[in-house]
Amino acid sequence: MKKVILGMVLSLSSLLVFTSCTTSPSSPEDKSGYITLQNLSQKSVQDIILKTGQNNGWIMTKFKNNAIIAEKISKENSLSTTITFDKSSFNLSPENNELRDILNNALN
Repeated sequence: MKKVILGMVLSLSSLLVFTSCTTSPSSPEDKSGYITLQNLSQKSVQDIILKTGQNNGWIMTKFKNNAIIAEKISKENSLSTTITFDKSSFNLSPENNELRDILNNALN
């Protein structure tokens, strides 16, 4: 009887260990785009992102020193994404291919 209980405990603990090791969240290091323009300050990157979004029909709202909320509203639907950035890259969450491509063109 002790062997059966010991076997069950070992099986359950093994299952727990393997289950917790197999799932991993996506890395925060994943980036939507890289900035290849040289010698840009954080403020310059922010200004380029704001102007580019506005020129392409997005409502751009400064959120933090390294984040902007971008919204596009039409009769059919509305889109919203948060752009975080630094001097060398930017990330859109949730991902938006149209805006990512526009920003890649402006920053590279």
